[in-house]
Amino acid sequence: MNYKKLLENYKVDMLDALRHFIEIPSVYDEKTKAKEMPFGKGVNDALTYVARLGEKFGFDVDRCDGYCTELTIGEGERMIGIFAHADVVPATGKWTKGPFEPFIEDGKLLGRGSSDDKGPMIAAFYATKALKDAGLIRNFRVRIVVGGDEERGSGCLEHYYHVLKKEAPTYGFTPDSSFPLIYGEKAISGFVPTLDIDLPDVISIEGGVVPNAVCDLVKVKMKNHDKFAKYLSENKINFEENDDGVTFFGKSSHGSIPEFGVNAALICLKTLGDFYNIEKLSLLGEKLQDTSGKAFGCFKHSKLLADTTYCVGIIKYENKKLSFVVNFRYGEEVNKVETIKAFDKFFGTKSIYDDDDSPYLLYDPNCFLVKTLLKAYQDETGDKKDYPMITGGGTYAKHAANTIAFGAEFPGVDTKMHEPDEFIRLEDFYKAAEIYARAILALGTADEN
Repeated sequence: MNYKKLLENYKVDMLDALRHFIEIPSVYDEKTKAKEMPFGKGVNDALTYVARLGEKFGFDVDRCDGYCTELTIGEGERMIGIFAHADVVPATGKWTKGPFEPFIEDGKLLGRGSSDDKGPMIAAFYATKALKDAGLIRNFRVRIVVGGDEERGSGCLEHYYHVLKKEAPTYGFTPDSSFPLIYGEKAISGFVPTLDIDLPDVISIEGGVVPNAVCDLVKVKMKNHDKFAKYLSENKINFEENDDGVTFFGKSSHGSIPEFGVNAALICLKTLGDFYNIEKLSLLGEKLQDTSGKAFGCFKHSKLLADTTYCVGIIKYENKKLSFVVNFRYGEEVNKVETIKAFDKFFGTKSIYDDDDSPYLLYDPNCFLVKTLLKAYQDETGDKKDYPMITGGGTYAKHAANTIAFGAEFPGVDTKMHEPDEFIRLEDFYKAAEIYARAILALGTADEN
């Protein structure tokens, strides 16, 4: 089967569909939440768009109480599940153009959600449609589930499975990570260290939007900020003076790879600590820049899922109380509670946390699902030098049975997920659709034995 030829006539429609999808600002919005749209208007508009796309091309559509949009085609006992998400992280930072005004430059389509996860979702959808139109979906079903809350912890799939009691796939994948595929995902936990501290002249500190991204902007409201601004200038800190204080700037990065970002919250703590000679504050700002935990005695290595990472995503100071959110990712050998205790002991903080974690996920690299998806990728790309991986990222694979993360970011390509000017290369967008078509047909028809 020539999958490139199969998808050739869909390229124009694919790109048009993705443009319209990106134009919808599908960020969680507390203010517009309602019973029928539990994640707010923007996310609901995106899920409605997916539903209309499915209806247009003959898929059975279920809106799933507004938590997900489910599209199903075909008949048969075997069901291939594809799990993508319509919600996106807030579009912070400086963009070349508006984050929800997609445009093409140098063979890339830029816009929030282009790679995480609207582009991969559209690629998987048109892969399924192409197979349907060619009459190749026989004696099995394909079900595309598009959720609305992946970026905040996947409450959408919790509702889908635990409230609606939906059927688990025979085999599934989520196009929300990297190729060739991901067979292991670290556990993810959030904890909130707090510290009672008096910061002279500082009225409030506020920064970050989501826990699972490096904090890239912090606003410090303070009295008598002229001297502090002068200190920042002399030390060549990236900041901006405002009427009521200063703003620190950093560079965002996905919470699973915080080492690639520049954390504005930590710059803020370090400079405030140094300026006011507050050792505890300087220590936090300095040591937490080591995102592995080695600098503060909380580094752990696990045999299968490798190293710990610590990402400060949100910071707040008010009424002499400092708090910040740490996005903690760790392997199968790590004791979370003991690690957080060690963190608090080192920094003199008190941390709040709960047991609502995202557990680690690990598949046998030699199992049928891994081998079948890997073969689909290799057969379509010819790439046999890149191997299945583990990741610090968390995907729907942790919530859907018999499912692993499969693309759509290609080896050696950083699509700036969770960063300004997020993009997807058009050649990768179309190639992903070809890979997904091959994989869907292989999973739907293969003999496991």
